[in-house]
Amino acid sequence: YVSFFDNPIENLGQFIWPALMLGYISAATKARMMRSTMLEVLRQDYIRTAHAKGLAAFVVTARHALKNAFIPVVTVIGITTALALGGSVVMERIFTLPGIGNYILDGMLRRDFPVVQSLVLVLATSVIMVNLLVDLSYGWLDPRVRFQ
Repeated sequence: YVSFFDNPIENLGQFIWPALMLGYISAATKARMMRSTMLEVLRQDYIRTAHAKGLAAFVVTARHALKNAFIPVVTVIGITTALALGGSVVMERIFTLPGIGNYILDGMLRRDFPVVQSLVLVLATSVIMVNLLVDLSYGWLDPRVRFQ
């Protein structure tokens, strides 16, 4: 292993397969959920009204339906962040990549509890931050949601 800045092209090539595997695991679930919520939203009355007003199908889909269909998917993205972090620990072991997952596992094996506690705190904070971004994105996706 060499530093990312010493050979960025080679390092990006090494991270493609683990990234694809982590993304592939949850992409099917999110795609199916997006499809089912989109079909449900397209059957709503306000979509029918937008079509009746003469709006183009692309405008109705992109402006009105997509945002409302994306709300449950954003929720699932926030929930699966913790699963992706757990999967990244396994991917680091499989592909022998240096990272926080290997560092946690080595700390556990050496019984270095301050290291384990601090890294778990970092991971928990990142999950909380992603969930905060998910909550803030609701205000952008749905104008009826307002924060006080």
